[in-house]
Amino acid sequence: MSTLPISPGLSGPYRSNQRVLYAIAVVSVLAISPFMVWPVLSARLLATNFLPHQFCYLRNAGLIWTHVAADSLIGIAYFAISVTLAYLDYKARRDIPFHWMFLAFGLFIIACGGTHLMEVVTIWIPVYVFSAAVKIFTAVASITTAIVLPFTVPRVLTLVQQEKISQQVTAKLRASEERKEALLREVHHRVKNNLAVICSLFYLQSIHTKDTETVEVFRDMENRVHSMALVHQSLYGTENLARVDFAEYAQTLAKDIMSSHERPEGPVQLKCELEPVKMSVDMAVPCGLILNELISNAFKHGFRNGASGEIKLSLRSGPEGRCSLSVEDNGVGIPADLDVNTSKSLGLRLVGSLTQQIRGSFDLVRIEPGTSACLHFTVDHHAR
Repeated sequence: MSTLPISPGLSGPYRSNQRVLYAIAVVSVLAISPFMVWPVLSARLLATNFLPHQFCYLRNAGLIWTHVAADSLIGIAYFAISVTLAYLDYKARRDIPFHWMFLAFGLFIIACGGTHLMEVVTIWIPVYVFSAAVKIFTAVASITTAIVLPFTVPRVLTLVQQEKISQQVTAKLRASEERKEALLREVHHRVKNNLAVICSLFYLQSIHTKDTETVEVFRDMENRVHSMALVHQSLYGTENLARVDFAEYAQTLAKDIMSSHERPEGPVQLKCELEPVKMSVDMAVPCGLILNELISNAFKHGFRNGASGEIKLSLRSGPEGRCSLSVEDNGVGIPADLDVNTSKSLGLRLVGSLTQQIRGSFDLVRIEPGTSACLHFTVDHHAR
């Protein structure tokens, strides 16, 4: 008797249907079996054909409630500890090594808590079989934790050793950085002192000179050197030895220049609108020299013959590190035919040279009333 061959095209769907039927059968058995087994299982687990535990204590109320209170508190504490460990494991499972050990300890502690709570229950309800099952579960959890824990000890000790080495390296790096910082601070302090000596020499030379123009030259040189010394003084007094707070520096420098040009017959007021800008020493020194020239020129040429007025100092910071530094006065204003690029003034030539050095641009225009000088430059915006 011959049989019909099974078509290869039908074998795939046939096997797929078989797997579905097997899966349905297994799920059905798993779903129905508890209802079939539970009556018999519950009858044995929850059997109460024993004497309650209170009879072992001769129904002594004080002894009974002492055991109840102690076991209840221990059980509640165990459950609270387990909840804490589970929460910690959930929140920091990616950062804590061996986080699964927290789960193991949590399971062990829950089982211990359940054992103590069953001691409370069996005082009145003699479900000793169920209590024995809880103790078996506790024993399994305890033995499993006790067996697994020693295998983690070498890895834990390795982590501890690595942490100690990391702390030692960090301490050495921190000590090295502190020594470097102290050295840099001392360098800035000595540079500042040396520049201060040069300023003093210019001042002493100026008071022993009779020629007015020469005195003016010495005063200008003194102010220029002072602007450089002030940069190092600013660095010496700050935590960041690589960056200057130019807004604070500019305000201090402007006040120093104004003080050196004070005239009782015609006071000049200083108004500052400065936004915070951090810059390196290589940028701060030329910007400080330029600012010194601009404020000095505004004071000397804008307010002649004891005239009074106002000098406005502004510092603006924009995106990508673009900044602008401007000095405006309401004095007499620059001559209409003044060309910054061809001027023979030492101050303007110095400003032009320093502007090229910092790769910036400079504008000097006449306004009504007075003059506006504006420097545009770019700083490293990542360090601002």
